[in-house]
Amino acid sequence: MKVFKNLPLDKMSNCRDLGGYPTKYGTVTKFGVFLRSEAPVKLTKRDKAILLDYGVTKSLDFRGDGDLITFPSSLDTHGIKYVHLPMFGRADALGFESNGDDPSKGFTGWGKSYIQWIECYKGWVRDVFYELASTDGVCHFNCNAGKDRTGIISALILAVAGVGLSDIAFDYNVSRAMLKPRFAQLSKQWGDYLKDDRGNLIPNHPFLYTPKEAMIQLFQYIYSKYSTAEKYLLSCGVTKDEIETIRKKLVG
Repeated sequence: MKVFKNLPLDKMSNCRDLGGYPTKYGTVTKFGVFLRSEAPVKLTKRDKAILLDYGVTKSLDFRGDGDLITFPSSLDTHGIKYVHLPMFGRADALGFESNGDDPSKGFTGWGKSYIQWIECYKGWVRDVFYELASTDGVCHFNCNAGKDRTGIISALILAVAGVGLSDIAFDYNVSRAMLKPRFAQLSKQWGDYLKDDRGNLIPNHPFLYTPKEAMIQLFQYIYSKYSTAEKYLLSCGVTKDEIETIRKKLVG
């Protein structure tokens, strides 16, 4: 099977394989196991064919109900098991109730948000890792932009596989660059607060960034409280067998 780091798709620019990272076991993470991406919306027939040929058998969608109604997944289709696993609603995501203002005004940084999320949504983490471990074939997963909820799960998967924090932070950080071709389209899903008075996307809006420091901050918290990512996952209810299954899938 021909594999890619970034899949050549028409309607997704941030669909990436978690393969290719060095691990503490002296190996490299395998390609063709896990794919992360932004929301797979209005995919072309070519896109779907590429993903099916790549071996995708399951797609986990972390978005809320409202997003699914307005922007349904193209991977809820024959040949792929579609699983809706929402993490939260928009107000929960931002940490305060929406009042119509720019929600970034109360934003204190992604690192703090991610720390809050991994503590508040342990049941979600447990359910996601169950699905990851029980997949035969390639498991795809996404949120809206494919950088925050998707970024956290990707980071935890890579940590289980023994990938170092610098590479975990890199995998997270690269999302902003990969998403640039789709910022304008994604802004329709994210809201008017990403636009200036003329309706143009604000390119330096904080919600568009994926600073490596945010992921480093998250893992420093995990290490200080739980000592390892594995122990954090166990605290969520993920089983030792599920963790080992995912490790073997990605490392061998």
